[in-house]
Amino acid sequence: MLRSSYLKVDRTLKQLLRLFFRLPQTLSSHKINAYTLAQKKTAMTNAERERERERESNNGASDAQTHYEKNQNFNPLVSWLHSIRYKYLIELFDKQQSENPNKQIKVVDIGCAHAKTFGLLNKRYNISYVGIELDGPFAEEAKSRYKKHSNFRLINDSIENHFEELQNVDFIVALETLEHIPEHIVVRLVEHIAIANPKYFVCSVPNEVGPIVWIKNVGSLLMGYMRHKEYKWSETFFAGLYQLDKVETHGTGHKGFDWRWLAQTIRHNRNITKILSSPFRWLPKTFSVSIIFISLSN
Repeated sequence: MLRSSYLKVDRTLKQLLRLFFRLPQTLSSHKINAYTLAQKKTAMTNAERERERERESNNGASDAQTHYEKNQNFNPLVSWLHSIRYKYLIELFDKQQSENPNKQIKVVDIGCAHAKTFGLLNKRYNISYVGIELDGPFAEEAKSRYKKHSNFRLINDSIENHFEELQNVDFIVALETLEHIPEHIVVRLVEHIAIANPKYFVCSVPNEVGPIVWIKNVGSLLMGYMRHKEYKWSETFFAGLYQLDKVETHGTGHKGFDWRWLAQTIRHNRNITKILSSPFRWLPKTFSVSIIFISLSN
């Protein structure tokens, strides 16, 4: 049994590494300026964001992909990895709908960006959606796309000013968001989620500790992606060894974030039903690209 699990992990790592090394050759014409969400939110000034939005609007209004969306679709591998969290989310919505097919599902999406979650869910389910997004241009883009939908509402502000929105909902969702919120606010947020007691709390965060950091950052360099730019190479090395004391203290980016801290914060307030790996459920957390938490109310 142990040998079989080891062989599975070994095969998966070899496949991922082959993809990383092959992509620079097969996708050399596909190199664009790529930034992580952390860099998008911290490195760009408001004026630069506005200019970026204007360029995107001139190139096709709200139906065109934004700079951030192009980053998430940088190449087939990156796009696939970003799609896994939505796959898990849709599985939960399928279950909820099968249990009560006539009930409208109430959703709060924290850090919704362009409200991609609404676009995916609204096609499949009867939902009432509230998105909360601090970034102005992101919020404007979401509104321009979905404002005609009567079941869509967006709040352009910090979640800490709107904890009342968490009450009386079925799903609270935070996909690749909590690492970008100051940790003292995350603690308050989790406490308020526990008080609101939704049926589901679903969140995903990047894995920035353990050997997967080596794979992601070296792969980023080889592909011409820019994820690794957030790190010094010495920080990549020590993060891969779980030595976060030798990495710059986490702020609101990826670097220095520890998903195990978030797990403990959630456990202090609410039961964690499942912790899933990505892109495969059976993958050890050491090699999981992202970590997905599913918390079902008691």
